[in-house]
Amino acid sequence: MSSDLDIEILSAGSRGILGVGGEEARILAAPKSAVAAAETVRAPQPDEDRAEPTVPPAGDDGDAADQMVELARAEARLRVDRPSRGPGGRARPDREGRGPRLDRPPRADRPPREPRADRPPREPAPFIPGKPLEELSEKERDTLNEAKAVLEELLRLMELPGSVEIVTGGETARLNVSGSDMGVLIGRRGEKLASLQHLVNLIVAKKEGEYNRIAVDVENYRGRREEQLRDVADRAAKRVIQTGKIIQLEPMPAVERRIVHMALVENPKVRTQSVGVEPMRRIVVLPATKVE
Repeated sequence: MSSDLDIEILSAGSRGILGVGGEEARILAAPKSAVAAAETVRAPQPDEDRAEPTVPPAGDDGDAADQMVELARAEARLRVDRPSRGPGGRARPDREGRGPRLDRPPRADRPPREPRADRPPREPAPFIPGKPLEELSEKERDTLNEAKAVLEELLRLMELPGSVEIVTGGETARLNVSGSDMGVLIGRRGEKLASLQHLVNLIVAKKEGEYNRIAVDVENYRGRREEQLRDVADRAAKRVIQTGKIIQLEPMPAVERRIVHMALVENPKVRTQSVGVEPMRRIVVLPATKVE
C-alpha cells in the first residue's frame, strides 16, 4: 500500500538535448520507520537558490499518495515527450524543430530554339538508278564495283559461301547475293538485310569520302517482297473501297512502307498514311473522302 511508504525524490530527471544525455527520474521508497532514521541520499543541486522538492511528512498519508500520483504522471509525460528513435537507436529530431525548408526557385523555361537559316534541310542521298551499266556514269560504276568488293569481303569474313552480282533493270541498281543457306542474311522482316546494306554503304562512304545509297539484296528477296507488298496494297485498297472502312497493315520498315505508298499513289479512291513509331510504325489505308 502506498500509505505505508515514505517517498523521497532523488533526481527529477532530464530530457537532454534532442534525446541525447537524457536521464530518467529516480525516487526512493521505503517504510515510514526506516525513512525517519535514514540520511538523505539526494544528489546535491548546483544552484542553492533553486527551490528544493520537499518530502512529505511521515504522518501525512494523503500527501504521500498524491506524490505517487504526480510521479506517475511525470513519468508518463516523459515517455510521451521523449523523441522517437530512428534506426540504430539514434534520436530522430522532430520536423517542428527544423528550420523552414528552402524550396528551390522555379526553373525558368528555356526559350524555343530558333531554326538556323543557314542550314538547309538534309535530303537523303538517292539510290543509284537501275539503268544498264553502260548508261551509268563512270563514278556510279566505280561506286557499284567498290560496294561489290566490300560485300564479297564481308561474306568471306562471315565464312558464308556466296557470290555477288550487280543487277540492273529495276528502279534502282542493286547487289544481289546468291548461294546456299543465305536466309541468315535476311532475318525477320528483312531486318538483318537492312543492317547489311547500311554497313556496306558506310564502308563505301568511308573509302570514297561521299555517301551513296546502294541497294543490297539476297536471293532476290527484295524483289519477291516488293511483289508481295504490292499485292497486299492492292487487296487492301479494294477492301476499303467496298466497305468504306479504314484498314491497318502490319508494321513495316521504311523501305517497305514506301513500296506500299507508291503502289497506291495513283489510286484516286484511297489514301495511305503512316502512323505510330518505330519499330511498330505501320500504314493505314483509308477512303479518300476521309482525308482532310
